[in-house]
Order: sequence, then structure tokens, then C-alpha cells
Amino acid sequence: MLSTIVVPNRNSWRHCRAKAALGGKHGLKLLTIDQLAARLAGGFLQPIDPEHLATAVKESIGLGLGELDAIKTLPGFQRAAANSLSKAWSAGLSLENEAKAAIDPATRTRLEALALLEREVLARLPKNELTPNDLVARALGRIGFARVLFGPIEVQGRTEMSPVWRPLLAALARVTEVAWVAEARRVPPWLTEMDVKTLERAPERPARRAISCASPRHEILEAMRWARSLLAKGIGAHEIAIATASPAGWDDHVLALAATANIPIHFIHGRAALDSAEGQLAAALAEVLLRGFPQRYSPP
Repeated sequence: MLSTIVVPNRNSWRHCRAKAALGGKHGLKLLTIDQLAARLAGGFLQPIDPEHLATAVKESIGLGLGELDAIKTLPGFQRAAANSLSKAWSAGLSLENEAKAAIDPATRTRLEALALLEREVLARLPKNELTPNDLVARALGRIGFARVLFGPIEVQGRTEMSPVWRPLLAALARVTEVAWVAEARRVPPWLTEMDVKTLERAPERPARRAISCASPRHEILEAMRWARSLLAKGIGAHEIAIATASPAGWDDHVLALAATANIPIHFIHGRAALDSAEGQLAAALAEVLLRGFPQRYSPP
């Protein structure tokens, strides 16, 4: 049976794909909300690719950008500008309309500069990549095809959804079954205004234990001991997770101690190619292909 799960990010997409494969589920689509909007909008339309957005911002810096001219050459401006545009689009804002509606002169000047940057960026993006507002508008025009394209829809792994996507979610709920799988998460209050079924469960209350550690390496050592103790009790490896808000600072210690403990660790956020012997070999080969072998001068 055809059905669709709306996931929040790529890691969730991988998890749901593996779970569906193990369960032998056929006819299941896994999409982010922007991919769902693009699919419903039709044609070859796509959400804006972050790399294309960064390139378009970089190309626009050479032009006159009003108030932004004073800071456009500073380090980090390109990233900040791309993030600002993405956040404005996710909020469903039209920078041009916001600039016209601004009362304070300083605010209007700043918004006009951002609107100018937005126009220049959009002019340099591929024609089939649309902003969230445009994707939603086109998707709403084809909302009658939603049941055929997606079947019942489940929204998983979210505590919130950007304002720009909410009208699409409300329209989808009128033509097909839409469920918000909150589980133990908070249900956003605006969802009660829609014909969306919410699936909740009481939060788990696991036993907590705190260990004082002297360094990041010590933290990983204790985490490895904890994981090994669970494995010794017969708990499946797929049920054990070592998590932190930002794992990059611990990756090197995990790699070193995982090899020592003989526990294979899967990095859900990915690993650098140079962390493995194969990756280092590939990098060395690429260096030779790009630069050639070093030539030593031999005197006659």
C-alpha cells in the first residue's frame, strides 16, 4: 500500500529507510517536507540546493548591495547571508514586502538591501529551483493529486514546522490522512487548528547515572565501558547509542578507543575520508595525480 513518511533530516531518512527495508515494506516513500512540496508541485521543480545558494551568494557579492556593501567582503558574510535568506524563506517572509511595510528608516534600508541580495541570488539559481513560498503555491494548485501521489502521510521526528509549510500541511489534511507522530515530543499548539491526527505516548523514564570525567577521552572510555556492559547483558547493538549535541569534538577519541575495545562504532553523522587507511590511500593517489611525483634535482 502506498504511504509516505515526512522526515526532518537525512539521518532520519536513513533510519526510516533501514527500518522499512528490515520490515519488508513496499510502496513507502520517505521525503522531507520541501521534497514533498516539490513532488506535488510537479515537473522537474526542486527546493533550493544549499550549494547552489552559496554559489549564487558568492557571485552576487561583486554587485552593489546597498547597506551590505560595507560588510560583504568580511569573513563569514557569504555563510551569514545564505542563512539569513534561508531563514526568511522558511518563515514565509517576502523581504520586498517587509521592506515596503517597515516604518523605521534604518530597518527599511536594511531590508531593502536584503531584498536586493535576494533578487540577485534568485536570478543566479537554476530555473527549476524555487523558494519555499513558490513551491507551496504551486503545490497548493495541485493539491488534488496528493492522495494519488502520497497516500496516507505521517510526519515523524518533529517538534515544530516552519511557518511556510503549514498551509500545505493543512491542505494535505483535507484531501488525505495526515498523522503527526509526536510520541513523547511536544505537540505544537498551531496543529490543533488542523484536521491532523496526533499520535502521542508517555515519555520514558529511564534510570539515570552520572559519572565525573576528567577529559573527553575519559568520557568516551566510560561510554565504551557502558556499551560493553550492555552487550554483555544480551542487549542488541542496534539498541545502544552514544549521543551528544555536537559529536565532532569526541570523534578522534571514539575512533581510537573503538579499535582498542574491538567494538565497531557506526558514526551516524559520517566520518572524514582521512580517518581510514583506504581514505588516506585515496588522498595520496589524488595528490600524485594532481601534482605528480616530487622531482629531485641531481647535480651533473
